[in-house]
Amino acid sequence: MKRDPSAAPQAADPPPTVPAIAGIWPTLRRVSAGMMLLRRGDPTFGIFHVAAGRLRMQRVTPDGGTVTLHVARPGELFAEASLFADRYQCDVIAEIDSEVWLYPKEALTRRLRDDPDSLWAFAAGLARGLHGLRQRYEMKQIRSAPERLLQLLRLRCDGDGRYRSCGALKDLAAELGLSHEALYRALATLERKGVVVRSKEQLRIVSGRAQDQTSKI
Repeated sequence: MKRDPSAAPQAADPPPTVPAIAGIWPTLRRVSAGMMLLRRGDPTFGIFHVAAGRLRMQRVTPDGGTVTLHVARPGELFAEASLFADRYQCDVIAEIDSEVWLYPKEALTRRLRDDPDSLWAFAAGLARGLHGLRQRYEMKQIRSAPERLLQLLRLRCDGDGRYRSCGALKDLAAELGLSHEALYRALATLERKGVVVRSKEQLRIVSGRAQDQTSKI
């Protein structure tokens, strides 16, 4: 698979929504759909934050097959282990046109070694990411698609029971391990039972109904 030539650093200032890590600001890289950002065995040079798109981390098995290790989506960091390794441990391929912010390894590791407060904050961010991965794993163990969706909404909604997605509903399907069709059927079931109300920009859990209806889904 070819490496995308546009994956070279771009001259762009990080927007306010992209935080510096330990005071280190990233540079932008763009990767076209189907192209490779990283190849297993490449020398490590930094970690990445997904600004847009979707990138698949995979390894090739001895028999020539592929195993997907993770799919990184907007807002996620990936390749954090590269800070402690000489070479990347998997291939990273853009499933759709994607943009990532690159935090350079040399500058970042130097800052983390020299500044305990920055190291502590970085470790806290990694812990939050690990917690999110565990939540997604636990949700995927729920066999009922409506209950799986409802559990995600419970975890992500605000104090008023409202969930505002930063992407399309189809992105939720991928996160939950459901097909688009299964997600829409699950949502229709929750709406029909009065557990969830859908509007153009949000989903809202109906107070009291979610608990009452859980055993009936």
